[in-house]
Amino acid sequence: MAKGTKSVKATSCSGSDKCLGDLLRVHFRSYCEKSTIHCVRYLYDPQLHNVERFSIFPLFLYYNIFKIFLKYFFKFIWCALLIISVALSCFFYLLLSERFVSQKLQTVVHDPQYPVFLVHFPAVGICTDNRVNWSKLEAAKKQFLPANSSVELVESFTVLVSRMETLRFGSFLANNAQLEDDNLDQVGFVNLTELAMFLTLQCKDILVTDSCLWRSSSFNCCDYFVMEKTEFGFCLVFNSEISPLSKAIRQKEGFNFYPRHNAKAGQSTGLNFDLLLNESFKRPNSQANDNVYVMIKKPDQLNSVLYSMTQNTETYVTVRPELTWTDDTTRSIPPERRNCLFADEQSELDSRDAAKKFGKPFQLTNCLNRCHESYLVQLCNCSLPIFFLYNKRVKECTAGSLRCLARHNDIFSYDKRRDEDALFSATKPGMTCSCLVNCYLLDYYTSTTTLPLSANKLPKDPQQKLFKVDVHYQVETIPLYRTSLEFSIIDLIANLGGIFGLCLGASMVSAFELVYYLTVGLAMHLYDNKYYVALNKRLRFKWQKFKSYLKNDVNPLAEIPANQKDNREGKLRHPFNHRKNVW
Repeated sequence: MAKGTKSVKATSCSGSDKCLGDLLRVHFRSYCEKSTIHCVRYLYDPQLHNVERFSIFPLFLYYNIFKIFLKYFFKFIWCALLIISVALSCFFYLLLSERFVSQKLQTVVHDPQYPVFLVHFPAVGICTDNRVNWSKLEAAKKQFLPANSSVELVESFTVLVSRMETLRFGSFLANNAQLEDDNLDQVGFVNLTELAMFLTLQCKDILVTDSCLWRSSSFNCCDYFVMEKTEFGFCLVFNSEISPLSKAIRQKEGFNFYPRHNAKAGQSTGLNFDLLLNESFKRPNSQANDNVYVMIKKPDQLNSVLYSMTQNTETYVTVRPELTWTDDTTRSIPPERRNCLFADEQSELDSRDAAKKFGKPFQLTNCLNRCHESYLVQLCNCSLPIFFLYNKRVKECTAGSLRCLARHNDIFSYDKRRDEDALFSATKPGMTCSCLVNCYLLDYYTSTTTLPLSANKLPKDPQQKLFKVDVHYQVETIPLYRTSLEFSIIDLIANLGGIFGLCLGASMVSAFELVYYLTVGLAMHLYDNKYYVALNKRLRFKWQKFKSYLKNDVNPLAEIPANQKDNREGKLRHPFNHRKNVW
């Protein structure tokens, strides 16, 4: 590119030295001739006469004054157009940069017809309001009390069992005043977790064996409804993968077939079962009622929302899954802004933490449960494996710790948002948990419809209460949502390319071309025209002149004879030390 102008001479400089201004002017003309940016070549086109290019007044071609006027006028027009185009490009660039820096998120429908059989069918938990099978009281005395126990010890144990019939985290019905009168410290040696497991209603106690249907196929209820811990206590759960029994079922069924999937929607297409409660399970004058609660949760989730079912009714539980996944383009955004965490972003747990063996996705899904446990440990200095995973780092709560649960029940019953106090007139105590959801978020939106049973379906024994339950999907397809950056780096590059192409007709090649002309091309052009030789001469001349100045010579360096320049004294003198010939 630079060699095409090698023969051009700088006429405004004397001798053989090349003037930098002339060389830059020639180099600029060369760039204008070959530039791919629009309208740049019109600034300096040597092939066409200025008037021939732009003349619109042929009557005045023979007048020099109009030639000069048209020459500079049209050059000014092209320069103005170029400046305006560059200014517009910079303005749009600032707008796009601001949009990119803001890093806003958008959620769009990735697939409007995503089949429900690709997601796990929810885990279905069954919890009775009465947490104790009172008919097993005598067996519990023999199991947990020493032989020949005193009457006071037996009475204290009976009181403990009665208090445990409504024991649940955050909704303990027994108040602190009632527990203060109980001699619970006397039975502090009793393991509450083992006692609760022994007294809880088992599968054979409440589930009608031949009533369970999965996708209209019969199965043995107690083979798949396993006992698992929740914050409501021990409950029977179908399609879970947390407890050892659930993991054994998964090993037997296969990892692809358990937790189960379902492709159909509507009544009697999912899980059907019947519950039968007997009055003999309840203590006389019990605070617990005859209701049964159904819990719809993810298979790897410990706890979720409970829905109440009344006796002698048929309850239809309609489930609509909703799946939202956040793509990897959002990893540059802090988790607090995108409101979710990827599985690999979880902090590593202590080796003694029971949740460590379940993996990071489990820890993320059950973050609230772990936060609730931390509040229990903080306020009561103990933990209860009835509601949480077994924690080896802290001691287990005893019977006397039930007073602490009752005393702080108002805190344990309320999950508090961090900034909600600014919006309520009276602040309510609660548990503030900074938990984020999984970036692969599966939610089950649940609605229930309860109908009374017809007379011919009611149990013949008035001591028995029947519950018929139907859990099914609402739809066969769901919209799959995707959350991503509204404006990613690819969008920024594409928009910048479009803007520079629109305003300047430029591309990435044009940018490299401009950089080349400003660096390598300019250097080669100056080298071909021997500018560096002339520059070297001028620099040597200035250096000699500067040395002469330091030696306080009056005569300029140019007047010194050539044969004496090399014989001059090489020692430099400071101008203030020898004031001879000082100005």
